[in-house]
Amino acid sequence: MTTDLDPIRPASPAEPAAVLTPPADDPLGDEIAELCAHINAATYRLLSLLRRYDEEGLWEGCRSCAHWLSWRTGISLGPAREKMRVARCLPSLPLISRALARGELSYSKVRALTRVATADNEAELLTFARHGTTAHVERLVRGWRRLEANDAGEEARAARRGLSLYLTDEGDYRIRGRLSPEVGALLRKALEATEDRLYREERAAGTEHRTTATQRRADALGLWLEEQVQPQVQLVVHSFEGPAPAAPAAAPSVVTEEGSRVSGETSSRLCCDAEVVPIARGADGSVLDVGRSRRTAGWRLRKALDARDGGCRFPGCASRMRTHAHHIRHWAHGGETAMDNLVLLCPFHHRAVHEGGWQVEMDERGIPRFFNPLGVHVPEVPDPPDIEGLMPETPAQDHGLARWHGQNGIGPWTGTTLWQGERLDLGWALACFWREGGERGGGCPPL
Repeated sequence: MTTDLDPIRPASPAEPAAVLTPPADDPLGDEIAELCAHINAATYRLLSLLRRYDEEGLWEGCRSCAHWLSWRTGISLGPAREKMRVARCLPSLPLISRALARGELSYSKVRALTRVATADNEAELLTFARHGTTAHVERLVRGWRRLEANDAGEEARAARRGLSLYLTDEGDYRIRGRLSPEVGALLRKALEATEDRLYREERAAGTEHRTTATQRRADALGLWLEEQVQPQVQLVVHSFEGPAPAAPAAAPSVVTEEGSRVSGETSSRLCCDAEVVPIARGADGSVLDVGRSRRTAGWRLRKALDARDGGCRFPGCASRMRTHAHHIRHWAHGGETAMDNLVLLCPFHHRAVHEGGWQVEMDERGIPRFFNPLGVHVPEVPDPPDIEGLMPETPAQDHGLARWHGQNGIGPWTGTTLWQGERLDLGWALACFWREGGERGGGCPPL
């Protein structure tokens, strides 16, 4: 198979492409493939509804439509933002939209294509996507974006800088980010100097073979950070009232505010130079009142609020940065600066409560309850529906997808790629889409 846009070519004449042919009788496989095509088409319907929901502002009260989607459907915020991005791109890409609506392209392919597709090049990109796998499309898009980044200049490079630090499921931290060349060079030099010192110490002790280069670099970063910032560290210690648990045989471990465990020995070492902040908890784990008579929450009270709330408590919001201590009963109306009258809110939702008509009250269990401007209670998570009332007596096997998309002729092979097993010539593909000098589009010369 040869087209005007065919950058996926056999590695050599001696390696003929394997032609994809359906098995003679595979009813279960047919059912799976057809349902996948229906899901592709249903995804287009979902994205169209999301775009309408976004444009009509029906998510008002949440930080964004993506935050609403995350809260309402339970998906994480990252995929929710991606769905909103793709939904906003599709109206300007009618050919790709039509292919998704017919179940011919997967959402994974469309998600990648929308990062580089325009009205001028979508026809060629669509041809490429139909003749390649999702991996081919993603490789093409990554290469394309690298070319765009190199063409963007220093100002755009500075705009891309950023750094994130998050706790993994295993309890350790993962660092990810982009640094400007000069900052990256400074960090590399600082790590190299500390790493060299660690290596000399290990070599003197005869233990240099016990750690890998990457492990030594991680140790160097830890040592460098301790030397630079440990005198400014505040160590938060949680103490419990009531019967104390049985003492462990070894030194007890403590838990950081993010939930990562630190050994008792490490915490004892940190206590030598760090300021200790005690927080008293009840036997059930609740943070006890450490109220203050002044209007603003002091740093000790703020630490207790952070330990209790962990971030903005507004339904569907997971923001932990720059939260405000909001008085549920205002200070001017006699409200105390105490735990049972304070709740953490991000700036966006703090404004919504003060100026947007939202209300918040604390129930008898110490859990904040939020009410929208109409006085309707908005739960922290959506209320579960009456499943029994929603279930039909004889549910359709495809949940109605065939009724929605039957007019498009969706079948078991609708979404199957036209790829025939060839290798992707990425350089040639990029040359077709990104001509010398930054000119894009225009098609590829026939083979």
